[in-house]
Amino acid sequence: MTALPFPPPPEFGWYDDDNAVVSCHAVSVEASTGQVQTTGTNVIPTLDGLAVQTAGHQEESYSGPEVNSDGDIEDWDGTVLSSTFLQDAPRKRYRLHNDVTGQDILLDKSALLGRRVSATVPEGVMSIKLDDPTRTVSRNHAAVSFDKDGSLWIEDYGSLNGTFVIVDDKEQQVKGSAVRLTVPGTIRIGDQFFRLTQA
Repeated sequence: MTALPFPPPPEFGWYDDDNAVVSCHAVSVEASTGQVQTTGTNVIPTLDGLAVQTAGHQEESYSGPEVNSDGDIEDWDGTVLSSTFLQDAPRKRYRLHNDVTGQDILLDKSALLGRRVSATVPEGVMSIKLDDPTRTVSRNHAAVSFDKDGSLWIEDYGSLNGTFVIVDDKEQQVKGSAVRLTVPGTIRIGDQFFRLTQA
């Protein structure tokens, strides 16, 4: 029994862009005279007397990324990158203050909060060590991040003692997904309370 080392190539027309390739390499032959009409491209005669027209050499230059009508930048392989993804976040600053420890934290970009934060955090993210005399804050306890409007969000990172947002004297546990913070407001991380204000 013999096996084919590779599967056969797909038949012409299998891919959507096959017709586009053929149309740009099309040959027009006059039926009455048998003459090939060229439009500045190369023509190669074949053994059976027909002529094949090939695309001529054209120099292409790159003039930057293509931008569609929505202002989005298009990638070479068709992936669309939103222009809002490439823009800087609005310049809002927030302050977290703990009255018990006296710790004052200025937030002007996303941050990972914890008792002993991991040494490696993503580029553009701050790592902030929280003062924790009662040892109720996890090493990597919670993360705060900005959205495109400059609003602040908090997400618990699976901490042992939880992250809570206090609104109207009611605690809401941050669990499972990020929660948008109300400013001014209060956040409890472990048993440490932080007042959140706009700086």
